This record gives sequence, structure tokens and C-alpha cells, in this order.
Amino acid sequence: MLLKISHFISEHLAFIGVSVLIFLGFWGVRGRKEKSIQGKIKRQDAVRKSMDEPNTLHPEIDPTKCAGCGACVSVCPEGEILQLINHKAVLVSPTKCVGHGVCEVVCPFEAITLVFGTKTKGMELPRLTENYESDVNGLYIAGELGGMGLISNAVKQAKMASEHAIQNLNKNEKTDYDIFIVGAGPAGLSASLACTAKKQKYLCIDQDKFGGTIYSFPRQKIVMQRPVDFPLAGLVKFSKHKISKEELLSVWGQIRTKFKLNIKEGVKFTGLKRKGKSFLVETSGGNYTAKKVILCLGVRGTPRKLDVPGEDLPKVTYNLLEPEQYQRRYIAVVGAGNSALEAAQYLARSQYRNKVILIVRGDNMSKANDDNIRLVLDLQRKGLLKIWYKSSIKEIQKEAIQVKKENELIQIPNHYVFIFVGALMPFKFLEGIGIKIEKKFGEARIS
Repeated sequence: MLLKISHFISEHLAFIGVSVLIFLGFWGVRGRKEKSIQGKIKRQDAVRKSMDEPNTLHPEIDPTKCAGCGACVSVCPEGEILQLINHKAVLVSPTKCVGHGVCEVVCPFEAITLVFGTKTKGMELPRLTENYESDVNGLYIAGELGGMGLISNAVKQAKMASEHAIQNLNKNEKTDYDIFIVGAGPAGLSASLACTAKKQKYLCIDQDKFGGTIYSFPRQKIVMQRPVDFPLAGLVKFSKHKISKEELLSVWGQIRTKFKLNIKEGVKFTGLKRKGKSFLVETSGGNYTAKKVILCLGVRGTPRKLDVPGEDLPKVTYNLLEPEQYQRRYIAVVGAGNSALEAAQYLARSQYRNKVILIVRGDNMSKANDDNIRLVLDLQRKGLLKIWYKSSIKEIQKEAIQVKKENELIQIPNHYVFIFVGALMPFKFLEGIGIKIEKKFGEARIS
């Protein structure tokens, strides 16, 4: 019997192979067609909700170059933000794009360019050269303040800025430091390593703790981390694609200790003035002179406020560090982005027994990624939190808040209010020290 089967297969092997290929091809085409339809629906939904324009750096696809290989779709860490429609890559969920830029890297046909703003919606940014130097000679900006978030972007920019600053130092002018670095997040760490590698005299300060924005994340927050190539320390890899903020800060701390980096915590940057061809840097710990200055500031230090009565009460905060401190409390979380949804998830954990309400101004949470939306909706189904759409806080009181929910004004008990409605870029400060701000309409980023 086995011999007969073997003989049959050998005689009809070519036919069987062709049949399998036809079946796989048919199945693949069918799957792509279904994905294309889903992509069209998602794109139409974004347009209908006026959410078809990105908020930050994003990919612009040239349809004349795109061959529909799908590499950009599968590699995006945020999920199916890009999808193939009629064999062409399309940004179907623009507001969820955070500018990872991996899509541009993997595209084999160079069909993707990362741009700021769109032709109709401009994005205000400091004007910078290809080396991240501002209009003020010797003053550089790297990282989030320049319009690009993400660790890998910050590290690369700070490295380039530092190397350019070091190459153009005036050795004859006497100052306290050659390079002064403001901010000790990933960009500040990268700049400090670059200065150490070139044996330059530098100081890096941060108004809070080493780690910058990462330090302000909630305890045990999961962060995505691709391999990052630091100056001096080399390529830093992790065994897992997702790690906790504590793991990340631990590795950075080891680098800081190993190379004896000159970083001071708890020192606030308060001002900057020209002193000849150098700078006078004003801080809460005293004033310093420096030949070059690199601003590696995040934007979380200037949170956007609600501007409602009672917002200055001590129970109001704009970040969440230790969720376990809040138990058996009435809590309101304001916002519809990832930060708000993640805070709500932590505070709504069953072991804390809090009464959590997520207050959303609009009728959806489409700015957040799919995982966070799914987790929050699951908590709502379990009765661990409530989501109030089309709602906003009108007044914050000592033991209550007044919320306008659609057309009804409701007063509810409250112990804490967490506000996550974005951050304000310090443009007035930047303009005050001579940096020009320009609006970009679909312009390519600095490579």
C-alpha cells in the first residue's frame, strides 16, 4: 500500500506541486484583498472622524515607487497603522503614528520619506541645521524638543550634535566647560558619552532624575526598545523586545557608572545668555560659562493644563510614578492618549480597589494604540473602571469634581485627578534666547 502511494506521488509530483502553489497563491491573494478592504474602511473612518492628519513625524509614501511588498506594514511597532490598499502602502491610522521611522528603513524601494506636518496642517518646530544646530551659533537641540520623540532618534541626534560641537570648539576661549548639556534623558546620556569619548570638559544637568522622561513613567511601565548605538558604550541590545522602565534605567545607570559621566540631578536650567562667543548658562545650582550648549530637553516638564478652578489643589497631578500609593480612592484620569489610558490601567487594578473614571473629551480614544484601547475597554467590561465620553472637568474641589458629561453637569466624589492632555512646547523661551520657530508643511526631516 505504501509503495503504491509512493509511486503515485512520484508520478504526479509536478502536478501536486503546481496545485499547492496555486492554492497558496489564491489564499494569499484572498488574504491581501480582505486586508485591502479593511484598510479602506479604516482610512474612511479616519477621514469621517477628522483624524486623517498625523500629529507628529510620519511616513509619506510615494505611490510611483511603492511596489506593495508590505515590509513597512509588518515592521511597524504600533500595529497596522500602515496597510496595503490596491497593492500600495497607505497610512490608514495617521493619528496613531509616533514616528518610529522603521518603515522608512526597511522599504527596499525608497518609497517612504519621514516628514513633519502635512500640506494643510503645519507643525511648529525650532529651525535646525543638518547637525541640529539652531540659529544661535553654538546652541544645539536634540531629541523631543526638536520634534522627534523616541529613544533611538534622541541618541542619534545628540551624538551628531555633540560631534559637530566638539569639532567647532574655540580652544582659545576660557570657560568653565567646553560643552554644557541640559537634560539627562537618552539624548543627554548620548551627548555625555560623546564628550567623554573625545575627552572634553562637560557638565550634564537635569531638573529631576537621571533618565529624563523615562524616569517619569509609572513603575514597571513596559517600553519598546530597539538596539541603540551609543557613543563610547557601543550597541546596547536587550534580550526582549519589550522591557520595563526599571530594566532600561538600570542599563543606563551601569553605563553612567562605568564611564564616570559628569551628570548632576535636581539642577534646573533657568536661562541662557551670550557672553562673547560663549554662553552664560543660568541654573538653580549657580551660573556656568560654556563654549557650546546642547538642549536635550523633553516636553513633559511643561504639561498642558485644563485651566479650570481648583486645578492648583495638591490632589491634581500630571504624571503617575507609583500606582500602588493610590488605593481605595475615587480617581479621575483625564485624556484619551496612551499616557492617560496607561495610567487608568494601573490605577484600575483590582488589588487597589479604586473607583476610576476615564474622562474623554471626544467620542473615541483613537489617538491611543490598539493594545491600550483594548485593555481599557476590557477593564470597563469587568467593571474596574468607567469611561465617560464627550466629557470634561469644569471644577475641581477638595473632595469632589464637577464634570460636564454631554449636556449634563454632574458632581462626583473625588480624591485625585490625573491629567494627561499633552504638553506645551517652550517656544516662547526658545524665541527669547534667539531660536527661530518655523512651521513645516510636509517637509522631510533632517536625515
